[in-house]
This record gives sequence, structure tokens and C-alpha cells, in this order.
Amino acid sequence: MGGGMDMPTVHREQGFRVVIYPNDHLPSHVHVQKGGGEARINLT
Repeated sequence: MGGGMDMPTVHREQGFRVVIYPNDHLPSHVHVQKGGGEARINLT
């Protein structure tokens, strides 16, 4: 995901890492990572 761009971490808590890919596709979203897994959460 994100085409290999840098992923700035915007938040870390309880082992979760919330990142945003610069210039990523719409809809606006964040990626949440933990333990090798990842979820994409759309922002409204």
C-alpha cells in the first residue's frame, strides 16, 4: 500500500502505529499497523 512512499507515524499507542502515506489515493484514510497486520480506516 502507498506505493513505497515514506510513512510518517502520526500516533503510537498500545503497540498500534497510525500512519499516513503522503499523496495517497482517495478517499482520505489512515493505516493502522500492529503485529505485522494492517487496517485502512477511511476518514469522513
